[in-house]
Amino acid sequence: MTRGGLLRGIDRVSSRRVVSVRTLGRVLLCGVTLTACRRETKTVTSNLIEEAAPPPPPAEQSRFSVPLDYDFTSVLRVVERVVPPSFGSMDSVRMIGNDSRRHYAFEADRGPFTAFADGRMLHLRATLAYTARGYYKPIVGPTIGAGCGKGEDRPRIVVELATPLSLTNDWHLASHAQLVRVDPASTDPRDHCDVSILHHDVTGRVVEAARNGISSHLTNIDHKISEVNLHDRVVQWWALLSRPIRLTEGVWLLLGPEQLSMGKPSGHGHVLTVPVTLDAHPRIVTSADEPAVDTLPLPPLGRDTSANGFHINLDGVIDYSTASLAAGLALMNKKVTEGGKTVTLQSLRITPAPKGRLAIAVSFAGDANGTLRFVGTPIYDAKRHLIFVPDLDYDLETDSQLINTYTWLRSDELRQTFRDKAQVPVTDALETGKKLLLNGLNRKIGDVLTLSATVDSVDVRGLFITRAGIIVRADASGQAGVTVKQK
Repeated sequence: MTRGGLLRGIDRVSSRRVVSVRTLGRVLLCGVTLTACRRETKTVTSNLIEEAAPPPPPAEQSRFSVPLDYDFTSVLRVVERVVPPSFGSMDSVRMIGNDSRRHYAFEADRGPFTAFADGRMLHLRATLAYTARGYYKPIVGPTIGAGCGKGEDRPRIVVELATPLSLTNDWHLASHAQLVRVDPASTDPRDHCDVSILHHDVTGRVVEAARNGISSHLTNIDHKISEVNLHDRVVQWWALLSRPIRLTEGVWLLLGPEQLSMGKPSGHGHVLTVPVTLDAHPRIVTSADEPAVDTLPLPPLGRDTSANGFHINLDGVIDYSTASLAAGLALMNKKVTEGGKTVTLQSLRITPAPKGRLAIAVSFAGDANGTLRFVGTPIYDAKRHLIFVPDLDYDLETDSQLINTYTWLRSDELRQTFRDKAQVPVTDALETGKKLLLNGLNRKIGDVLTLSATVDSVDVRGLFITRAGIIVRADASGQAGVTVKQK
């Protein structure tokens, strides 16, 4: 079957007849109870179309999953710039409580932040190594001092921030940073500073000073993170999704993106995944040249949590030569005997007839020679995946003279033979359409976008008799998504 034969019934750019994708919400009308729906619809009768198949029903939205995997490099750079690399100074001597005789000073150096995701929270963690010194002023005599952290094994403090990263409607990062932990790195003596002359552990003082120092920068961290703007990057992705996708010569898939919506982010390890759904109206068009499309401006980011898949109307065309060959396989050279007379069936030809019917012309030789013409309305048998004509009957308008000459040819047995054997399988037509659809929905778009899809089912919904062939209209449902490679 030719490519033109397969897709002859779908949208042509000039006529705007579309094969459109509908939301899985429509599928769910028969989705959860799909088996029940199939039991109720055993067969699908053809519509009365002579010239061309009617356009599909108005399309509803299709939903694609677009998980955005975001690494934390840019966020880490922001926090590194905002949070000072050091806290305190050995020249800044502080009084311990209200005791004017006891003082201390400290100086802490911050290591680089590391990041990890836990659920929908982004955690940033850094270690501070510090030096502390205590001073005691006796009533008589000079001030004496002692400290810790002079060598390489300085006491350490762990600082941890957490923020739920999200996106604003205008595609900026949004942050609400909180300080979740400022503690000694361990319970080991090396991570505590007990100044013996003061009879006091100054570790808590250093921890509190570090807490206050970092807390004062949380608002600035949120502000700087909000300056990370993804708008221009998403505009490029949006334009790529709007481009026509060439399926084969003269056949194009238009995704028709309309809206992006975001659910609740979640993360693991070093990656934060933002679940985004794409609302679109994909359709297939035929055009010798690449069809012109109007790219909608990137809309504000919506809010949603679900991406339920797609449901697409797919037209396959079985041309009459193919239908004649398939139906003739079971009938050619078959001998039929009636009233002691025998004829051998030599050829079979299927053509369109008015009012959505098929005409089957059968040539025979033997005790009678000629061609009988039968007409009837085709029906799709969902269990056997084939087209048959249960009401096939003699066309007396064209065969009356032959029947009058050979009255024995007009028999119930002969008519039943053609009703039982004149069948046209539709599997090849649907498989070809399914492959084209999968080809269009499984490919790279540009350097950063990759479409992926599976087709879970293809169910015939209607037959249309046209001059070009038998249009088999089916609903293909499945899951589809777009992955984005972050540069």
